[in-house]
This record gives sequence, C-alpha cells and structure tokens, in this order.
Amino acid sequence: MKMKAIDPLTNKKFSKKRNNQKFATRKNQIKFNNLKARKKRQAIAGLNRILEKNRSIMKSLLANEKEVIKSYDFLLGAGFHFGCNTHTINSEHSIWSCVYEYGYCQLPDKRFKIIKTSNKQ
Repeated sequence: MKMKAIDPLTNKKFSKKRNNQKFATRKNQIKFNNLKARKKRQAIAGLNRILEKNRSIMKSLLANEKEVIKSYDFLLGAGFHFGCNTHTINSEHSIWSCVYEYGYCQLPDKRFKIIKTSNKQ
C-alpha cells in the first residue's frame, strides 16, 4: 500500500514512491527551494546594497594607501551609510566599525580613519 502525502509546493495529494519523499516530482522540489531561496535573498537585498556601497566607497578612497582620513561630511556626500556594518573590532584605543575587509573609526572633529583590516582582494 502506497502512502499519501501533500506536496508543499502545490498542496496537492500524491502517492509516495519512497518513505522519505516530500514532493510529487523533482521539478516541484527544485521550484520550492528556489522560491524559498529567493525570499531569503530579497529579505536581505536592501542591507546588502548598503554594505556593498560602503565597501566600494572605502575601497576607492583607500586605493593603494594603508590608511586615509576623511571628514564625516565627505563620506556622507559620497553616499556612505554609517548605520550599517558587518562587525566591529575593539582595539586598545578605539572601536573600529567594519564593512567586510575595511574598517573605520571616528577621530576628533568628526573625521574618520579608514583602513583595510585584512589582505582579502
């Protein structure tokens, strides 16, 4: 006797060919998982755009320099978003906000020091 199940994609009943089968066809399984992945990507797309823009700004400002100092107004004018970062690094004298492999910390007079925190390309 074949067991019946409900396909999560179509919500239709089907006869299982295997005990652990969840979808009526392989095509339904692929479509279901692609839709699930798309929803996940869409949920974080806005944040990823901001992070990538911040990363791009810091990368272009640094070019081949070890560090660069820019004002708050300059960074804001370049489109930098101070509310988004990937992680922070606590050093002896300051806290660095980082966007992937680049970091920045606030200096006096609303200036920011930007550095590359790792050797990633």
